[in-house]
Amino acid sequence: MRLIIDVDKINAVAEALRKLKIERDRYLDDRYYPPQSDPRERQLAYFISVVAVDHRTSTPLGAFEGYIDGEFYHGADALWRLARKAYDEGLFEPDRLAKLTPEDAERLFSINGVKVWDFNVRLFLLRDLGAKAIEAGGFQGLIDDTIEGLAAKLGRVRAYEDPVRKKVLLLAKFLDGRGLVQFKDRENFDVPVDNHLSRIAYRLGIVDVDYDILFKGLELTREEDVEVRNKVKLSWRLVAKFSGLDPFALDDFLWSFGRRVCARDRPRCEECPLRDVCKARSLGRYPPEHTHTLTWYY
Repeated sequence: MRLIIDVDKINAVAEALRKLKIERDRYLDDRYYPPQSDPRERQLAYFISVVAVDHRTSTPLGAFEGYIDGEFYHGADALWRLARKAYDEGLFEPDRLAKLTPEDAERLFSINGVKVWDFNVRLFLLRDLGAKAIEAGGFQGLIDDTIEGLAAKLGRVRAYEDPVRKKVLLLAKFLDGRGLVQFKDRENFDVPVDNHLSRIAYRLGIVDVDYDILFKGLELTREEDVEVRNKVKLSWRLVAKFSGLDPFALDDFLWSFGRRVCARDRPRCEECPLRDVCKARSLGRYPPEHTHTLTWYY
């Protein structure tokens, strides 16, 4: 799939973003995140573990959603809500993760008896993470205060092996936002590229791609997917640079924006602050993200 980074469009999008009030989230919502007063090792265990399994929760076969304690949750929100409940039960200790049973995993990956689509994959990823945390002497042993060092230490963990580093960067965003790690190389911050960020990039036109190919939904190979997402990551890096935004603040905005405004099936263009610079709106065509389904990278 041929992609071209459009620098003129990147400048236009960056200018539009500069007019918005975009701020970092500090990840304090107690429905999803543990108390900041908890021991650092426990907080590290939580974030490293949940990010490890924070990839696509829904497929064309069905969505991961339902009521949890009387409130409706969908997708990643459901995953993090279930994880927060499991945290209080001590599920994220290395020894327990390394020997995680399907019964315990259901607390994380099922809603009202319906399991997430790749239940066994996530079970495997958490077991592997638990074993690697034990080898490292605890979750602190998997952490570094540089992005490169963090990627190197987590590179032995199967959940974090994505060459585009989606989960590494997502974890760094949480660790930085919560004040758990003071990174020395903030110039290496990047957006963690997932489906939402790819779709928004294609629709805005900061990455120019043939829309007909996207509409066909052809499954990309692993190598093609990595190449495409690296292009998307570079385009958002330039948007962050030209707009003066912290890449992690930009990601906070884009992730919410992609779910609530620039949605896959029903974009709400009337609410979009970027509609005047949007290629898709000018064409009246709203392609989805590229297709690469069988992955735990994002």
